[in-house]
Amino acid sequence: MSTRIVILNCALDELQAVGLDKLSLRAVGKRAGITPMAVYRHFQDRADLLHALGDHALSQWQARVEQIQDVDFRGWIDAVTRAFIDLALDSPALFDAAFVLKTRAERVYPQDFVGGRSPVVGAFSARLADGQQRGLVRPGDALEIAIFSWGLLQGLIGMHRSGRFNLSREDFTDMCLRAVARLINKD
Repeated sequence: MSTRIVILNCALDELQAVGLDKLSLRAVGKRAGITPMAVYRHFQDRADLLHALGDHALSQWQARVEQIQDVDFRGWIDAVTRAFIDLALDSPALFDAAFVLKTRAERVYPQDFVGGRSPVVGAFSARLADGQQRGLVRPGDALEIAIFSWGLLQGLIGMHRSGRFNLSREDFTDMCLRAVARLINKD
């Protein structure tokens, strides 16, 4: 594993431990077992580290989705939804770096999604468009339906992570699956 990847993984651990406000290159270097100057060989400053962290987190998310086997329409949608929930609950710092924090790597609607900068949302949109052709998905712009789905999930995940639901993980996941199905299903 390259030093840069070690630093990024340690930055995620540090982010999880102390939060964004206290994240420093010095602390990340200490966690990685290298000098602060060694960190600066890879990242110019904290903003550069956050940008790389955002890119790294989005790449990790994309890799998870790419591992999902090509199953039927509903099975794939459910598997991606579960993967998103698992990422948020099992790897909160990675999730936050990809989808919550301002890292300069975040994708902006509509230009980044129309421009193909989000392979996961692109694949989700393509699946929805195919589902529309087969009469499974409500009519409308498939990209918008995809964005609405991710927005719904992020909102529910945020509420769950802040203690707004008194649900087991299994019940929470089932609720999210139902919510996405209600949003995208034709009827």
